[in-house]
Amino acid sequence: MNKDQLAARLLGTFVGEIEEQVRAMNADVLALEADPADAERLKSLFRVAHTLKGAARAAAVAPVEQVCHSLETLLAEARDGKLTLGPEEFTLLFSAADALGDAGKRLKAGRDLAGSPLAALRDRLRRREAGTEREAPPPPGSSPPSLPPSGERRNEPVRGEQGNGQVRVEAEKLDALLAATGQLLVSSSRVSSRPAELEALHDFAARWAAEWPRTGRRLRLALERSGEPPGLIQAVNGTEENLRHLLHDSGRLAAGGAEDARVLSQATDQVADRVRRLRMRPFAEACEALPRAVRDLAITADKEVELGLTGGEVQVDRAVLDGLREALLHLVRNAVDHGIEPPAEREQAHKPRRGKVSVAAALRGDRLTVTVADDGAGLNVAAIRAQLARRGLPLPSDERELARSLFEGGLSTRGEVTATSGRGVGLDIVRAALERVRGSAAVAWAAGRGTTFTLECPPTLATIRALLAAVGPQILAVPTTHVERLLRLRPEEIKHAEGRDVIATPGAPVPLVALARLLPPLVERPVAGPLAVVLLRVGERRLAVAVDELLAEQEVVLRPVGRGRQPLPHVSGAAILGTGRVALVLDPVAVLSAGLGLGAGPGLTMAEAKPAGPARRRILVVDDSITTRTLEQSILEAAGYDVLTAVDGADAWKVLQERGCDLVVADIEMPRMDGFALCEAIRGSKRFKELPVVLVTALETPEHRARGLEVGADAYIGKSSFDQQNLLDTIGQLLG
Repeated sequence: MNKDQLAARLLGTFVGEIEEQVRAMNADVLALEADPADAERLKSLFRVAHTLKGAARAAAVAPVEQVCHSLETLLAEARDGKLTLGPEEFTLLFSAADALGDAGKRLKAGRDLAGSPLAALRDRLRRREAGTEREAPPPPGSSPPSLPPSGERRNEPVRGEQGNGQVRVEAEKLDALLAATGQLLVSSSRVSSRPAELEALHDFAARWAAEWPRTGRRLRLALERSGEPPGLIQAVNGTEENLRHLLHDSGRLAAGGAEDARVLSQATDQVADRVRRLRMRPFAEACEALPRAVRDLAITADKEVELGLTGGEVQVDRAVLDGLREALLHLVRNAVDHGIEPPAEREQAHKPRRGKVSVAAALRGDRLTVTVADDGAGLNVAAIRAQLARRGLPLPSDERELARSLFEGGLSTRGEVTATSGRGVGLDIVRAALERVRGSAAVAWAAGRGTTFTLECPPTLATIRALLAAVGPQILAVPTTHVERLLRLRPEEIKHAEGRDVIATPGAPVPLVALARLLPPLVERPVAGPLAVVLLRVGERRLAVAVDELLAEQEVVLRPVGRGRQPLPHVSGAAILGTGRVALVLDPVAVLSAGLGLGAGPGLTMAEAKPAGPARRRILVVDDSITTRTLEQSILEAAGYDVLTAVDGADAWKVLQERGCDLVVADIEMPRMDGFALCEAIRGSKRFKELPVVLVTALETPEHRARGLEVGADAYIGKSSFDQQNLLDTIGQLLG
């Protein structure tokens, strides 16, 4: 490595380190401002300045080195009791954090630091030191100063030191690794089907080998009687020997293929899981800028505001955090600027002088839910209506629909433009940021008591749990985060209102539209026949879309649609399935908006349902996942079965006692009573001991299969290779 390469490498390392140290600096200054007597925070802040000074010297970034040296001097005075930190010093420290952060961004972009805020800060610090006897900043290139005494460093390592078990990895390398993992998952899925093919080949060889002795004897006898040369008889004998070798080798290959597929599947799952974990970061990282933003804005607006953060330990994909960071900053700034009232006004309303803004994150199923709430005045509905009227926009009668208009650009309830707000772009930026991470937002408020914004999105963009459905020749994947229910409708269940098809639900009627109508470039024919319906929900908005067939639910690796191509409507990406087919991943937010925006159109056509026979068999489906449960129910009802459902083994046992059934299809991993325990209970019952049981589960190791057979299951189907025809064939064989 030559001198220039080394310099470039050191500068790249320094740019990454300065971002990390500036975050730590902001946190330390905020904590120190709240408690200037906190000696540990002061030491921590000193170490940040000292670490950055040494790193800047190694990377030959003299302006940063000089500023950090002056900061060390200021902090050493406070540490030694020669200076009491006050508002002036804290303003200077916050300015230093901003200037250093700006310097890091300039260096990352390859720009010079001349004319940057850092240069002005350096001059300001020098003027502060003028007239006093200070240690001169060490010239660039000299040996680094010694670290603080070991006694100061015994309980806390210096930030940025090597040897802490962490390695910086470029984001692009992680993305490339994830893409390779996606291909590995697809290949593993394909390999998982090979053992069955090898087993079928072995069975064919076994049947051939079993039939050959009789055929061979007849053939040899015929050859001997006809006086054919001995070579032909030897060839017949050789064929028999070859069949034995074929039978042996095919059996060996089938057994080895099954073992190799199992090992590959386990290794692939481990690799995929660990790669996903590499991308996962704590939610707190998306909130690092919020305390400083609240502090600065509260001072500017002459308000008293307290920020609360919960759920910081929730693990979220790095790409999702990047998308949420901007949205959270805008929402928190809006809460302080628009929501929280001035102290005097809060006292008149019998509220505490200090307003509260809270940011909370939680994982609920396969969704990340983030709330940004304040205890301020709530939304000004009258001002929103006035702004809409001024711009000539329609005025929704429903207040919730009115509030959603805030997420459109250019709408603000501010009467004047300030440095903070008034241009009406904040919530538009929030909406755009959420769309990038396939998320949605909702708002609720109570007049005089506060406003709550609720953001929902998947915790990772790398893989998604998706419902696979067929529309025409195309397979579509719908993220389950926005699937509320799966339905199968009879003709009489479709109603009509205001020229549109609707379906009745417990909450309210929901518009129904054929998904083919929303995707004309992809599919050309309308939906016909018994309708399989996916009920989508985004916030409070709902739409039912009809598809041709519900196929399966599985986790898929999301891939972007090829660059430079004409964008497909309402499609956010693609996924390669184990069969090698490509599924287009729908954007539920876009589909719902397009579906609700459709005017009256042709109604859905329905094929006449065949009358059910007198001996309709009853099947009990048991699964704690509502999506999986409803998918299996839809498949079985479409095949003519009467279907009961249960949420776990205990619920299933109760349903069995009350209503009975002809066959049970059950998951294994469920609360209260799992599938194994349910199967044991059925086999131990005099009434149900002959009842056929099919286990459909993600637990696919030989040990779990053996356990399933041990407890008396009649069939064991893995979810990774789930095929509805396989399920129907298995049930048909068991019911006779």
